[in-house]
Amino acid sequence: MLRASLISLIALGVVAQEPPKAPAAPAPAAQVPAPAQPAAPKPEDVLLAKVGGEPITEADFQAAFRLLGQQEQMQILMVQGGKEEFVKRMAESKLLAVKAQRMGLDKTPAFQRALDRTKDDLLAREFLAKEGEALQKRLMVSEDDVKAFYEKNKDRFKQPELATVRHILVSVKREGEEKGLSDAEAKAKVAKIQAELKKGAKFEALAKKYSDDPGSKENGGLYEDADPSTWVPEFGAAARTQPIGKVGAPVKTQYGYHLMKVESRKAARQVPFEEAKQVAEQGAQRERQAVVWNELMTDLRKEIPFELTKPSPTDKPESKPAPKAEPKAEPKAEPKAEPKAEPKADAKGGAQ
Repeated sequence: MLRASLISLIALGVVAQEPPKAPAAPAPAAQVPAPAQPAAPKPEDVLLAKVGGEPITEADFQAAFRLLGQQEQMQILMVQGGKEEFVKRMAESKLLAVKAQRMGLDKTPAFQRALDRTKDDLLAREFLAKEGEALQKRLMVSEDDVKAFYEKNKDRFKQPELATVRHILVSVKREGEEKGLSDAEAKAKVAKIQAELKKGAKFEALAKKYSDDPGSKENGGLYEDADPSTWVPEFGAAARTQPIGKVGAPVKTQYGYHLMKVESRKAARQVPFEEAKQVAEQGAQRERQAVVWNELMTDLRKEIPFELTKPSPTDKPESKPAPKAEPKAEPKAEPKAEPKAEPKADAKGGAQ
């Protein structure tokens, strides 16, 4: 969580922001002294809402605003009424909090532990924000850093063989299913589609009309620049070997019968640096963030005692010996009593 704070507060430059101010009006031509303007009220003096007698001020809004992600901050700043809606949510949260407080829920041990945990997280955020400028400099990556990351991770930038394929799926009813075509019925439907293709019908139009594949049906059966190894084996093999531009023989898979038309294939290749630069830069930045975080933690551990402990597998809570049962006195036999039947154990032997 705190590592994410480093990225959001430092790498993304998320700091307390205020709505953009309108540009200052040009000074009047005549040098007439402007009347003195009253001092702007302090944020803590600007009342935005009041719940249960407790105020929500502009200072409260700004404090909550700082904890948001960059995208949420931009929505509040740019969307009309965004701030008002956020203040409403703050007031509703306060409403719940006041009710919980009146119920005494803030006095429970669980709440106190959660409060301490939240306090730690907020203080950590404050520290990261205060050190933000120095950390930002350490997070920057150069062109050489990006190239080095690319060279070190060339296997990540290998593009597999790709194929662009159109297909028409005629699904077959599976065992246990009530609806759908039998194998013979599916073959007959495939033959009908093949006959329409021979008469000059467009493959794309027939895919929209007949295909049972919802993922490509409306797109004329198209899968563009896909890795054949991600498809079922029979379909992938046909995508690699079938003549380009021709509709091949029906291909049987677990889904049914496919009429396939391979439109193009691209050989596997090493993606050049210029083409992979953007992805490589993101990888270099993530790598640098991890390094900076680990260095920060190492420096702090030198200053502040730090220890992670794991309970030993043999460390178990001591169990108190069960109290010994007092011996029961033997009951006196009743001369005329019938012998009682032994109680029968239930199916589980009494265990729940």
